[in-house]
Amino acid sequence: MRSGIVLAAAAMTASPVAAEVVLTFGVEQRFEAGQNIDLSVPEGGDNLVARTRLSFGAVSRTQLDTLEFSSSAALVAENSDDTDGTEFEFGNPDLAVRYTREIPNALFSIGAQYRRDDVESFDEDLTIDDLDGTRTDSTVDLRFETGRTAPLGFVLFSSYTESEYTDTSDPDLVDNNTFRVGIETPLRFSEVFQASIRLGYEREEDTSPPLTLNEVRTAGLGLAYAMVNGAATADLDFRSDDEEGDRTTLVFGRALTLPAGSLSLRLGVTQGDIGGTDLVGGVTWAQELPRGGLEVVLERTVVYDDITFEPSIGTLLAVSFTQEINDLSSMGLTASHEVSDSPTERIELSQFAATYRYALTQDWNLDSGVRYRVRRDEDGRSDSPDVFVALSRSFEFRP
Repeated sequence: MRSGIVLAAAAMTASPVAAEVVLTFGVEQRFEAGQNIDLSVPEGGDNLVARTRLSFGAVSRTQLDTLEFSSSAALVAENSDDTDGTEFEFGNPDLAVRYTREIPNALFSIGAQYRRDDVESFDEDLTIDDLDGTRTDSTVDLRFETGRTAPLGFVLFSSYTESEYTDTSDPDLVDNNTFRVGIETPLRFSEVFQASIRLGYEREEDTSPPLTLNEVRTAGLGLAYAMVNGAATADLDFRSDDEEGDRTTLVFGRALTLPAGSLSLRLGVTQGDIGGTDLVGGVTWAQELPRGGLEVVLERTVVYDDITFEPSIGTLLAVSFTQEINDLSSMGLTASHEVSDSPTERIELSQFAATYRYALTQDWNLDSGVRYRVRRDEDGRSDSPDVFVALSRSFEFRP
């Protein structure tokens, strides 16, 4: 292990070579129209949005180093229940920078991100609805790997995020910071049998009233065995949460390669101090078609709701289909049904969407789509249809 770290450090201080630089510019004009987009009860009114998004990215790459920068912002014109007539705003910034140095036996990566957007764009939790306000996230992260080609490896990763909320009416959305750190030790016993040992720690602290603190400690063991067709896996995970208590999960998996497709199976059991014992697992089937693809996903999960302080059983069935119509155009269809079942409330969300893309030129694309959603919860049933059309262009420049 010590020799591997020394070799990694020596390689990462090697003399630099000429870098290849690629600049990417993008622009998108998007129009959206929908009704009751928050799926509220009673139902809300119409929502009209015109969004002009500008983006810029730069990548500098050598044989060992990669420096990446990306940025985007949008001019938004919106007329909805949440606005006083038509309002204009320039914002939604999303900035990210990352430096990576990689050799076959080691990797070092450090990055930072700044993002400000509507609260609902950050969280797709089925149990949360009627989100309002703005959320701003500032994140830094670090990752170091060594022994990537050796029998014994070491991985260290860490991140720190500050989240701030403005103009929100939800008392549960308060400013907070989250610190995460974890280590992993890959063990390669042979070309076909591998294992990993994982340890992690997370600390989330509110920085505005109510001042709460939650700490989470995790440990895990993973096994993977390569077979003639696919692989077999087993994962044992332990989680100790100040709010939920202890939870232990054991999952067995099997991956298979099919003619022009793949099949992944997972089945296990989870046991927690709150909620007792439940089955978890999932099935993912993907099939390549002559000019497209088909994917079916079925999942059952158990998660802890830190707002209602109770476990929730989640079930998801999703089907997606893509088809190339010709060399210039393609279409996609998706349908899903999701259920969140807890002791106090049952929530169902069904949705269907269709999209169409057409390449106007080598650089310009036209995208359009329709979506229909139905939500059922303790407040009743709510529906939301919406449509969009977008014109976009992206091109690269090599100085």
